[in-house]
Amino acid sequence: MNMRPGSGSRPRCRGAFALALTLMALPAAAQVGPLTPQSLFFQQASNARTGPYLAADAGLLYNDSALYGAGGGGSMVALLGFSGYLSHFGTALDYHLDSNIAATKYFSGGYSVEPTGYFDGEGTFKIVPGDFAWIGRETYTQLLINPLAPATPINLENLNFITTGPRFTLRPTLRTSVTLDGTYSIVTSGSQSQYIAGSPSFQYVNLDSHRYGAKLKIERAFSSSASLYLKGSWQKVQFSDTTVNNDFTLGQGTVGYRLENGRTVLDVSGGYAQLRAYDVLVFEQSVIGVLESRQTQSIGQGIWALDLSRLIAPNQRVALAASQQLVDAASYFQLGFDTPVPTVAPPIFAAGNPFIVRSYGADWRVQEPRTTLDVALRYVSYDYPFGANNLGSNGLPSTTLPTNNTDAKVASVLLARQLAPKLNWDIGAYFMHQDTIDASAFNTTSEITNLRWQVGQRLGLRFVYAHNSLSGGYTDNQFGVIVSYTLVGARTAGQQGAAPGLSPLSPFSTQSPPQR
Repeated sequence: MNMRPGSGSRPRCRGAFALALTLMALPAAAQVGPLTPQSLFFQQASNARTGPYLAADAGLLYNDSALYGAGGGGSMVALLGFSGYLSHFGTALDYHLDSNIAATKYFSGGYSVEPTGYFDGEGTFKIVPGDFAWIGRETYTQLLINPLAPATPINLENLNFITTGPRFTLRPTLRTSVTLDGTYSIVTSGSQSQYIAGSPSFQYVNLDSHRYGAKLKIERAFSSSASLYLKGSWQKVQFSDTTVNNDFTLGQGTVGYRLENGRTVLDVSGGYAQLRAYDVLVFEQSVIGVLESRQTQSIGQGIWALDLSRLIAPNQRVALAASQQLVDAASYFQLGFDTPVPTVAPPIFAAGNPFIVRSYGADWRVQEPRTTLDVALRYVSYDYPFGANNLGSNGLPSTTLPTNNTDAKVASVLLARQLAPKLNWDIGAYFMHQDTIDASAFNTTSEITNLRWQVGQRLGLRFVYAHNSLSGGYTDNQFGVIVSYTLVGARTAGQQGAAPGLSPLSPFSTQSPPQR
């Protein structure tokens, strides 16, 4: 990667975060802190919540190796944010919120206050119900800049994705619907590494961009549980910094079949994607030496997806997922909110150019009245077609753009046990092995346990301990306490002997907590 500081990116990300916290009309939510780089998976293990909820969180943690190579030493970390999952379908407004985000303050190391975690909120305002609506969506996340380094604040890049536009809906028959969206999006990015010269992760790539697009979906229902659909999309992406990013257009078309009943959810689709990247820097050998030029390059790629979730017993569910997609980092994260289970979220790297991602996953969940067990496996590969290691027929690199071609294998096991009506215990382990294009390997292991005490109907305490280990000798231990106050959807778990009520659609995404 090249070192490309961008001007003015970080304040805009902070402004969007502040807006998300203050506009409680679209109920905001939040991450409960940097317990480990893989804290997302752990949130799904807990049996302390059922149904939609929104909670305010505040906590204090100590990390004995928070600074890693930046002088070493530990730091206290203060957290303040929101967490929850909410959805609503009404006559004039539909919305959903899936979030786990908090402002984090390190008391050592010189890190500035930053939002940590993820946020996804979407609203549909029905101007003419059934025919015309206006949509808005905001997604916030953090990407890894250097996939082979610890996820410290200087190795994370903030990404904020805002989309708005009209939606037109036609219903030519009682069983057929046609939906057309026109979208305009703004992506802003920023990282503390762009302000710290000489930092190990001073490789920030400015991902700021404007996007114009359209989406079409035609769906035909055969019954209340089965339907056939046709999807098409097109988007044009224009980056603010084209020194290491290429403007591109991406068109996709798929046909799919969906089946959903009380025990099974099946969604299978296949199609084709066409990517055109502009001003790609290409090297060519000539009689006078190596020449470089800017060219427009295109690739076509088959795309497909299979998602299957099945209740094999009233208290057991198996979920399988496999896909091949052509996406970029900003849009790939949003896909995690559109597909239920499996529960392991793959890593995402900070690179502007589109990539081909192949993913295979499996999830097994057992849910008893007082005990929940979840085991998940995931394999993900990233292939950047316009990356630096793509060689031409003459053996020379076809471009100088950065590449993160990587394979990742992920496994996790999660156990939650209700010890008493108001006391829940969680324990989990996570392992990830990465292989990069230069044949280097990188391992990450995380273990975490916590005790959740529901002090009152809305007030809860969470006592946490986590251990994290990364290749290269990086290790840390984190422990602390988090206070949670439920604002919407009072806690209803903790009923000893209650029926599990396992659903084939829970969790609703790789980010959201399980719902019963």
